[in-house]
Amino acid sequence: MIRTGGWMGGTGGASKQAGRYESGAYRLLIPEFRLLNVKFTVASVKDVQPPHEFTQSPSGYYPNFPVIVQSDGAPWEIGNLYLVCRLQKTTLYESRSFRTAAGHLLDYLRFLEDEDLNFLHFPENDLLKVTYRYRRRLVDQINAGEIKRGTGRARINAVVRFYKDIMRWGLVVPEAFKHQPFEVVMKYLSIEDNFGLSRLLQVESHNLAIKAPKNNKAPGYINDGGLLRPLTVDQQESLLKALLESSREYQLLFYLAMFTGARMQSICTIQVCHIWRALDGNGDLRLPIGAGTGIDTKGGGCMTLIIPGWLVEDLRVYSRSPESIRRRQRSFYGDVDTNYLFLTNTGSEYYTSKREIADRENFSVNGRASAHNRAYGSIREGATIRQFITDILLPKIRLSNSEYQKFRFHDLRASFGMNLLEVELERRGVTPALEYVQQRMGHRSKEATLLYLNYRTEMVRKADIQKKFEVRLFKYVNTTALLSGDTYA
Repeated sequence: MIRTGGWMGGTGGASKQAGRYESGAYRLLIPEFRLLNVKFTVASVKDVQPPHEFTQSPSGYYPNFPVIVQSDGAPWEIGNLYLVCRLQKTTLYESRSFRTAAGHLLDYLRFLEDEDLNFLHFPENDLLKVTYRYRRRLVDQINAGEIKRGTGRARINAVVRFYKDIMRWGLVVPEAFKHQPFEVVMKYLSIEDNFGLSRLLQVESHNLAIKAPKNNKAPGYINDGGLLRPLTVDQQESLLKALLESSREYQLLFYLAMFTGARMQSICTIQVCHIWRALDGNGDLRLPIGAGTGIDTKGGGCMTLIIPGWLVEDLRVYSRSPESIRRRQRSFYGDVDTNYLFLTNTGSEYYTSKREIADRENFSVNGRASAHNRAYGSIREGATIRQFITDILLPKIRLSNSEYQKFRFHDLRASFGMNLLEVELERRGVTPALEYVQQRMGHRSKEATLLYLNYRTEMVRKADIQKKFEVRLFKYVNTTALLSGDTYA
């Protein structure tokens, strides 16, 4: 157990790569962080930060909570106090959001140590203020190609929010900010309502903002909750062939993605009991997912997943296999039907469900103390599956197809969407096809579904243009193929 500067928890993984700075500061992840109540006392004239103490009554359980450590091994008190206070004021804890915020603050701390500056160094001259100097360093890194412009923009915004919050929450006495760390700037955005009328919307910004260029459409991708690249039918065939030599767990995981369009988070939080529900009149399983179902979705949105009957049968057979039972016996929940359907060979989940996070807070399952309270380690977000793709599946595919492009598990969702759209366009026509694909993909608006139709149209158009100009111009190209007698088709 660790307790320093107002935080408490077990040790976790740490990253100590300083990169562009002469600094050994790093971020530490606390696997099972339990929050203590912070109580501030009256500050004296000499105090920069108000004195504070921590009561012994625990309040909440937050897995994978980040802590920032200085080069000398001591926790960065103001940074960690800020993260804890931010945690106290949040209504929904998401580890990834806090890890991102801590990552930006870690970069700032490394800059402070590299420049030997205090985070409250705000002389009258703006050029000498620590925040302005950090912005200049970020701009230099962007221009040198060391970081992307969007990264620099996110980091300076995170630092501005840090100062706004510590001032608003009283984590630093007001006298420390005789000269402000930045200037508030009001901007006006022109927006159009549902009736086509434009109006100006006033938003607050700051003078340290790093402008990011407008995102250009990425050719060959669909922006559906991230840039997705649908696999062609040939590429999907190669993938399925390579999976034949993989373990049954991975085969079924990929089948669910390719034949239902479900996201990794949903697939990996399906419980054994879910696949034993009654099938519909077509012999398929209509499985509700989202808030209240025990199966997690992006943002908790609700939809119905349709799993084809043949795949349901395979899932049921696997769930009763000796290997599946063995994995459940090694897991947190044990061999019960409310356990995850898919577990690693050590009994770990591939993607930690919100249900497990809540259960571990109380250290009990179904009203009783769990017999499988192994060390939690950290919440999992599919890293094992991504590593399987990179280290095993892709090299296997490239043995027979060396040009096979790198792909992500999430691309399988886009592949399903394109496959479904092709079939439905032939059967129903454009409008009914779009409505059906929207329903199956769980899109909240038709605009997201239209991206698939636009992608298909664009790919067909580009292929047609490419073929036409190549056929016309190729006769004037001096190539080895022509000299050997081969012709261009």
